[in-house]
Amino acid sequence: MSMDETRQNNAANDAEEVRAFLITNPDFVREDAELFSLIVETSRDDGAIDLGAAARDKLREEICQLKSLNGSIVETARANLAIQSQIHMAVLALLEVDSLSGLDSKMSNRLTGALGVDVCRVLIEGHAPLKNAESILGAAEGFVGDVLGDHVEMLGPVNPGDAHALYGQQGARVSSQAIVRLDFNGHDGLIALAARDAHLFQSGQGTELLNFLARAVERMVVQWLHQT
Repeated sequence: MSMDETRQNNAANDAEEVRAFLITNPDFVREDAELFSLIVETSRDDGAIDLGAAARDKLREEICQLKSLNGSIVETARANLAIQSQIHMAVLALLEVDSLSGLDSKMSNRLTGALGVDVCRVLIEGHAPLKNAESILGAAEGFVGDVLGDHVEMLGPVNPGDAHALYGQQGARVSSQAIVRLDFNGHDGLIALAARDAHLFQSGQGTELLNFLARAVERMVVQWLHQT
């Protein structure tokens, strides 16, 4: 038997197996609207408009769009769960510290690594609680208002005019940022996360998890401020 004959026989056997499966499981076709519309589709050569075919074409297009949308929703949900896990693990790590200097060190190292950012800063107006701090620093009165205006939070590209004041020498290397206003017992402040990835923080992103992190940091800093 030649190779062509063998292929033909295999194809015939496959077709019989598919037919037997569909006869045994007719709902397989009926429950797949896209497949069903292709099976029942008929062609016309008389120039008449087949309203049924047009309806099926529209249905098929809608099904494809819904499948694409469903895929996007699933991917977004997975990404959100990953981010949620990162934030929770980062907060748990911060809760392990027992001093403001320990919190400063962990924010500079563990927090930035856990969140995939390049720099993290907490700035407190009129109060510099630590010497030689890396992340928890003082700021001039009115600085928070200059950066955020009336906003509670801000996500998007780094403003070159504020970059050095917020991030020091690293300000020239970061491209996107997320900033949230904080309140340290009457001292205005903010937490700022910045990354070289220009797309990591974008306007319009959800900020629930970011605000959870900000509130946790705010409470941890406040409990040690009176000791400095």
